[in-house]
Amino acid sequence: MTDSVLIVGAGVTGLHAAQECAAAGAKAIVIEQGPIVGGRLAAAMTKATAIGDRAEGEKVPLLEALANNDNIEIITNATLKKVDGRPGALEVSIVERARFVTDACTRCKLCHGVCPVVLPNEYDAGLTFRKAIYTPMLHTMPEAWVIDIENCLNTPPNYLPCNRCSEVCEDDAIHFDQALTKSHNRHVGAIILAPGFRVGDATDFKEFGYGSHPDIVTSAELQRLLESPGPTGGYASKPSDEEYPESVLLVLDNPSPFTLYIVASQAHQLIEQDIEDVAVLILSQPTGTAGTDAAKLLSEMAGIQANWGTMLQVDTAAENGLAVSYEDFQAGKLTRHSYDMIVLCTDVAPADNLADLAETAGVKLGKDGYLTVTDADGEKVCTDHPGIFVAGCASGPKNIKNSIAEARAATRKAISQLAPVSLVSDTAGDSSAESAPPPANEDMRAQIEKLLHALINQPNV
Repeated sequence: MTDSVLIVGAGVTGLHAAQECAAAGAKAIVIEQGPIVGGRLAAAMTKATAIGDRAEGEKVPLLEALANNDNIEIITNATLKKVDGRPGALEVSIVERARFVTDACTRCKLCHGVCPVVLPNEYDAGLTFRKAIYTPMLHTMPEAWVIDIENCLNTPPNYLPCNRCSEVCEDDAIHFDQALTKSHNRHVGAIILAPGFRVGDATDFKEFGYGSHPDIVTSAELQRLLESPGPTGGYASKPSDEEYPESVLLVLDNPSPFTLYIVASQAHQLIEQDIEDVAVLILSQPTGTAGTDAAKLLSEMAGIQANWGTMLQVDTAAENGLAVSYEDFQAGKLTRHSYDMIVLCTDVAPADNLADLAETAGVKLGKDGYLTVTDADGEKVCTDHPGIFVAGCASGPKNIKNSIAEARAATRKAISQLAPVSLVSDTAGDSSAESAPPPANEDMRAQIEKLLHALINQPNV
């Protein structure tokens, strides 16, 4: 048996599981498919207050704490390729792709200035741009920059039409002669799968004007605007002119429980930023009294209006506003209203390559495309493969609080597969909600949660 746990995925869920393992005296080996840790919340891992109330009292792992923990090993640009053995004695094979930039990188930005390839920055939801050699944001882990070799003009090791970055690098940190991949073999007692999720395709919203005006954004883009550090410092400014909006319309195309949660959370954040008019349009027929009660509740809340209808058209209004025309199901008439911003709430989908991960790990994939879990002791983190557990959105969409709760549950079960280790008292690794301060603005949160439950409990949702 061994004292190590392999964790696949370095988002909030995976990193929280790593800290729990380390606090218990075990070694956590974290592999991440991307070039940095943190996933969509990477920017929030630089300071304790960055996540705001969305973690509902939970603490988000911080880069500094991760870097200083000797019991946590992180391998980025990595993929799980093979799993053999039995619980307590699993042998795993990991393939790490080259970064082409070494730890000698001092982040001087000289390479950024000369790289001719410009791409949307996926870590900023496409709101900003990056180069083929880049760092996704100001503070990252690892700190060294990385080359997106799939979009670089070079195809190492034989073809070198562009070496502008290496020519200007005074630290000799850029090496296109690196091996394209290298393998790592590890012995672990258990595996936790926490690869996260993928944001739904925004192209489905073209009929609602997405792409035709910069102030028609997706919920993923709005969330990045609301996060600090971020493109706008945490404020929901309009992409068209960076001015502060006075009115925002949140549109749900698919009122699933997860999109309803996102809308409730973002409405809360917008209200806290003193936006005068926050409205919600649900593109669905209200069912029974739950739907009408939910709309009434939103209308009664300061600055929020909820309507059920079908969006017909979005036009440019006066002073660069957006005029929305929709059929109001409750009023039974065509309604037209102007907003400064429109937010189209995208649903989420299984993570990229989740099917490949399931096949490699030998776990089942459900018809919905997510990993299948069993209910063991009331905790749905076990798979049909002994010694392999699932946490977070790998088994379906979840909020941050529930994902962290699953990370704890999966860690407890993973630790039980290891050789006996000395449990240590590590208060830094304790992120329990009980020890955290209560969220701010409890009255507003309670009203939003009441709305959310009313919507989710509709028979047709």
